[in-house]
Amino acid sequence: MNRLCSFLKPWTINAARVGLVGLLLAGVTGCDKDDQDGPVPASSTKVIPTRPEALSLARQDIRAGNGPSAQQRVEAYLKENRTTPFRAEAEYLLGQAFTTQGDFDTGKKHLEIAIDEAQDRDLKAFAMLGRANCNMEMKAYHLASRQYHWLETMYRDVKGLPQDEIMFKLGLSSKRAGAPETADYWFNRVIELYATGPYAEDAKRENSKYTPSNSSDKPLVYSLEFKNYNDEKKANEEADILRAKGYRDVEVIPTSRNGFATWEVHIGKFYNKNDAQLAKTDADLAGLDTHIRPAIVEPMK
Repeated sequence: MNRLCSFLKPWTINAARVGLVGLLLAGVTGCDKDDQDGPVPASSTKVIPTRPEALSLARQDIRAGNGPSAQQRVEAYLKENRTTPFRAEAEYLLGQAFTTQGDFDTGKKHLEIAIDEAQDRDLKAFAMLGRANCNMEMKAYHLASRQYHWLETMYRDVKGLPQDEIMFKLGLSSKRAGAPETADYWFNRVIELYATGPYAEDAKRENSKYTPSNSSDKPLVYSLEFKNYNDEKKANEEADILRAKGYRDVEVIPTSRNGFATWEVHIGKFYNKNDAQLAKTDADLAGLDTHIRPAIVEPMK
């Protein structure tokens, strides 16, 4: 049951990268390095300042979803340190603190300050992502799509920058801006390059190839019906047994047959019938008597 159980593996992110054909953009300069041989004179040694505790704590607050606390910490830090080498980072954190609270307009303003002042390429990239997210939330879809596009093209080398998220949001902003073909291009990239990542399923739901506007055109997703029960409790017990064995996307589907309520136990989600047939073959070899059942994918809200 290799194909069927492949849906159980933890999320992993493919490190593959994709370029945009035909797009020529200006290059970005790198950091200069000291090419001198031998020891560096003490007078030229750079002292890297220690990150302020207030900013470290603010980062923790943001990760925990505590925007007000992060905002308070950063504002107090900036008030006491009007000239600081950490100003760009502080502005970035302040922008994130506001967006965590749903104030995307104010958050965007602080993120733009961080972008202007950041000397660190990684920090600049994350601030750009935050700004694009603000524009997406404020429904400035054309602008957001251009900003995600710039990030995907010029900053794909930045470690930690979520490329699958950027591609998905590029597709989503393009779709909402009225460019469905461009949207599907990026949804396809997410599906192909990050098939087991957290945005793959969303990309399939948003992709017109998998979810046509007319839902009566064709089935949009398939699953394997394993058994059906007249008792909901027994159906749930069977589903729990399958989950314990490692099967993924096990669902109990309420329906009716001959006017009587029944509960079907389904396994897996497959976005074309060929994949479903391969999974059924694997299930049969594992001793599971299954039937392919079509369904409709609910569009993402």
